[in-house]
Formats: sequence, structure tokens, C-alpha cells
Amino acid sequence: MAPTETPPAKPGRRARLRLLSAGYRELLAVPGVGRMLVASLVSKLPLAMVTLSLLLYLGPRYSYATGGLAMSCMAVGQGLSAPVRGRLMDRYPFRPILVGCLVLYLVALGTLTVVASARGPAPLVLVLAAVSGVTSPPVGIIMRTLWRVLVDERQLVTAMALDAATSDVVHITSPALAAWLCLSLSGEVAFSFYGALTVVAVLLVLSLPNAPLPTRRRGGGHWAGPLRSAALRRLLVTHAAFSGMITAIDVVISLLNVEQGTTGYIGIQIGALSVGSIVGSLALGAVPGLLARGPKLSVLIGVFAAGVVLLAAASQLSPLAMTLACPVTGLAYGSTFGALFTAGGDLAPEGNAAETQAWMGSLTQAGAALGAWAAAEAGGLTALYVIPVIAVLSAVLTWNIRGPRSDRDLPEPTTT
Repeated sequence: MAPTETPPAKPGRRARLRLLSAGYRELLAVPGVGRMLVASLVSKLPLAMVTLSLLLYLGPRYSYATGGLAMSCMAVGQGLSAPVRGRLMDRYPFRPILVGCLVLYLVALGTLTVVASARGPAPLVLVLAAVSGVTSPPVGIIMRTLWRVLVDERQLVTAMALDAATSDVVHITSPALAAWLCLSLSGEVAFSFYGALTVVAVLLVLSLPNAPLPTRRRGGGHWAGPLRSAALRRLLVTHAAFSGMITAIDVVISLLNVEQGTTGYIGIQIGALSVGSIVGSLALGAVPGLLARGPKLSVLIGVFAAGVVLLAAASQLSPLAMTLACPVTGLAYGSTFGALFTAGGDLAPEGNAAETQAWMGSLTQAGAALGAWAAAEAGGLTALYVIPVIAVLSAVLTWNIRGPRSDRDLPEPTTT
């Protein structure tokens, strides 16, 4: 009787965990990555907290309408100026630009705090808020561009997953921390803290290995920069639409709970969306090859659309059902953003890496503002029914999207 072969033993729990964490261990072994991740978290905190602090600090001194207008001025200033800063970093070394922005930002934010504490002219406060946005150090733009220099293609998926997860952590923690700093301590302490965090983030970026951003290899340059790429324009439209959709969901959740008299669920449900996003981002980062083939971005947007359909169905049952559906709805949030920013880097024409990331950052804010307004105008359930349709259209728009491999595939620069 021939001996039977023993089937190979299945890997134990520890072996499976080591396999899943291999991508993260490999990424963290790259020099400078640890500081990049810390800088990513530290730089996002003040950006997320300072706008709410403007409302809480300026509201009692002037009016909450003035505080809200100051928030808008800062966001508009930052959004409109980001592509300009990105283009500068594509053409010149980024370190002097980063330091110059930091100095101007600290001066603008400090002056705003002094003027507001003395109840100075409201128009001056609004101008200083806008200047603070314009001079905000472009740490995020630099890091999303440096990731492509410091890590290989496989590690980039894991890096963007971790970057998305830090954004969700900030989204959960920043409102409570900003409110505590302004209301329990003082606005002056809060803005001093934000300035200190920004200094730390800039210093961390400056201490990274001397890996320059991809720079323009030939002179001239097209006036439209990266926007001359048709594939990139399609991606930017999708990026703005996705930013609008996830912001609209926050508004929808708030409206539905107000209508039902269950406002206590609002914070829990929005937090549950972020928890789902963190889990989804970290899971995809652990297995970067999972969606390596095929239209990864369209698949992720499709998963998001399915999650919104589930949320719409749960909204007809009970607040508890909505709460349970929220982590599933948020599962693809961070992964989709990571895929969008990665695709933006892939599609960026030669010499436009930083400006491309800047455009994506600006459209994140623009899309979020438009999505919040549209959801408020449409109403809770109507918006929730429309979002999956927009998501499907976005998935079709980016299906198997391909960009030019080099500037040779793009229109030649024109001279006047």
C-alpha cells in the first residue's frame, strides 16, 4: 500500500498576521518613511483644526457669521493658491519655498490672533485669514510627491493607504481637540499650538533624505501645466465628485437625524464612517497586489456606491441600522482617495508632479464645498438616492483610465 502524502499544514494565526503586515514592515524599513508618516499626521492636524477654531474664536468677539466667513476666506485662499505653489515647486527647489511659506504663515496667523484678541477691524481679520490660507506650507503636496521618489511602486500603495488612514484619524479627533483648546483653554493657546505643529511638520520634511522632487527636464512649459492631459482632467473631475459625495453623506446624515429627532447619533455615525475608512485603507495597504490588475479605481468607486445603497436602505429602518451601515459605507473612502492621488501621480505630465497634486488638493476642497451645498439643497433622502448614480458615472469615467507616458504624448508648448 503506497503511503499517502500529508497535506501541507495551514499557516497559523501568527504566520498569517506576519504575512499581512509584511508590506507595512517593508515600507517602514525604507529610510525616512517613519518621519514622513509622522509629518503627514502632524501637518494634517492644524489644517483640520484651525478652521473650526476660527469659528469658535471669532464668533463671540464679532459674530458667528464673521467666523464662518473667515473659515471660507482661509479655505478659498488655500485652494486657489495651491496650484501656484505646486508650479513653483516643480520649477525650483522645494525647501526654500517651504521655509518661506512657513515664515509668512506664522506671521499671518499670529497677526490674526493679535488683531482678533483686541477686537480689531473685522475686514482685516478676513484678509489675514485669506493670507494664512495662501501662505499655508504645502507639506501635503510635497509628501504626496516625495512618496513616489522614496518608495517603489508596490510600497506606494501601502504608503498611500497609511496616508489615507491618518486623514481619517485626524477627521475623528480634530473637532473635539479644536473645541477643547478654544473653549477650555483659549483661542490664543489654540492658534499657538497650530503654529507649533506646523513648524514641527516642516522641520520633519526638511530632515528627510535629500530626495528632490521630480523637476522639469526641458524649458518653456505649457501654460496649462498638467491640465493639458485629457486623462488627468477626467481624473480631476472624478476626484472633485468623490470629495463632494462623501461630504454630502455627512450632510445627509445630519439632516436625516435632525428630521427624526435623533441628533445624538450624528457624531457617532460620522465617526463610524471614518472607522470603516481606516479599516478599509489598512486592509488594502496590507495586500497591495489585491487590485493590481484591472481598473482598481473604478472597482473602489463601485464598492463605495454599493455602501451608499446600503446606507439608503438602512435609513428607512432605524438610527441603529444606519449606525451599523456606516462603517460599510465608509469602507472604500480612504482607499479610493489613495487610489485617486496615486493615479494623479501616474498621470502627471513630466515636470508637473507637484502642481498635479496641488490641483487635486484644491479640488478636494472645492468638491467638498459643492457637495455640502447640493446635499443641503436637495434634502436628505433625495441626495442619498442621487449619490450612487453619480458614483457609477464616476466609475465609468475612470474605467481603465490611461495617461501619457511622457510629455512627448502631449501638445507641444506654444510661445507667444
